[in-house]
Amino acid sequence: MPLLPPAWPAHRAIVDGWSSGSVIVTEASNENIAASRMTSDQVTSATSIADAAGTRASPLISTPAVAQLTSENESKVDVFAFGIDLDGRLSPTIVSGSKITDPTSELLADESLKADGLGVGDTIRLLGSDHEWTVSGLTRNTTFQATPVLTMDASALQDKGPAAASPTISAMVLDDDITADSAAAETAPATGLALLTTEELIQTLPGYSAQVLTFTLMIGSLILVASLVLGIFLYVLTLQKRPVLGILRARGVPTGYLIRSGGVQTAVLAAVGVLVGLVLTLVTSVILPDAVPFRLSSGLNAAISLAFILVSVLGGLASVRVIARIDPVEAIS
Repeated sequence: MPLLPPAWPAHRAIVDGWSSGSVIVTEASNENIAASRMTSDQVTSATSIADAAGTRASPLISTPAVAQLTSENESKVDVFAFGIDLDGRLSPTIVSGSKITDPTSELLADESLKADGLGVGDTIRLLGSDHEWTVSGLTRNTTFQATPVLTMDASALQDKGPAAASPTISAMVLDDDITADSAAAETAPATGLALLTTEELIQTLPGYSAQVLTFTLMIGSLILVASLVLGIFLYVLTLQKRPVLGILRARGVPTGYLIRSGGVQTAVLAAVGVLVGLVLTLVTSVILPDAVPFRLSSGLNAAISLAFILVSVLGGLASVRVIARIDPVEAIS
C-alpha cells in the first residue's frame, strides 16, 4: 500500500528552505506575508529589533504575479516573485543553470515551471511590466502556497517589477527565534509590526491549516482501516492454524511464546507492507509531472510508517484471545 505524502509541503517549501527562526511582518497584514508591505521606517525598526536581539535580518519582497513565458507557447502562469539579497541566506540552491550574474535582467525559477515549457535561457515577463527577464537557473522546492517562485534581486524587482503590485519589502526574515525576547516583543507592536516564529507564519498561510487537517484525517483513517483489515486477516489466519497451535500447546509451548510470535509476525508483515509502499511512493514521485504539487517528507513518512506498524501490531493482538483459549485436545480433534 503506497504511502503518498500530501501536497501541503508545497505550501511551505521555500519557507522551510530558509531554515530561519522568526519573521517580522506588518500587523496590518494579518500575519500574511503576501499582504505585508513595510514602510521605510518599519524596515529600519525591524532591522534595529534584530540587531538588538543579536541576530541577522534578511529583507524579503514577496508579491503575487502572473508570468508570461515569452517562448513559443507564450503561456501565462501564476507565480510569486520574491526579491532577495542574492548573496544572503534566502538565496535558493540552483539545480541546473547558473547563478544570477546580471541582477537587472536575470532571475531564478522553480523547476516545476518546466511543465509549462520553461527552461534555462528562456525569457519571462511579469504582466504589468514590459521588462523581460532571462532564466539563468532553475531551483528546487521553491514553491510558496503551492505556487512556483521566481527569485530575483530585491532592488531589480522594485525597479522593474509591475508597478500595480507595489513590490516593497514584505518581511524581515531573522536567523534566530527572538519571539521570547521581551524587548523585541514590546518594540514590534509599537511600530506596527508583528513578530512571528517561522512555524506561526506557515500556519497562517491561506488554506494551509484546512489542508493539513483534511489530509491528517485522511491519513489517520487510512492507517486505521488498513490496520483493521490486517488484524482481521491475522484473526482468520489464527483460526485456520488452530490444529497447529493445539499441537504446540499440547507439547508444552507457553501461551506467552505463541502470543509474542504472533506479534512479531504482525510487525514483519506491516514492515514489509510499509517498505513496499515507500518504494511505490518513490516511483510515483518520479513519474508524476512537475506541475503536481508533490514533495517527499522524510519526517512525515517516518511518522506514518511507525504509526501504521504500531496500530497493525495492536490490531493483530486481537487474535490473542483465540490463542489463549485454545484447548489442545479440541484443536487437534
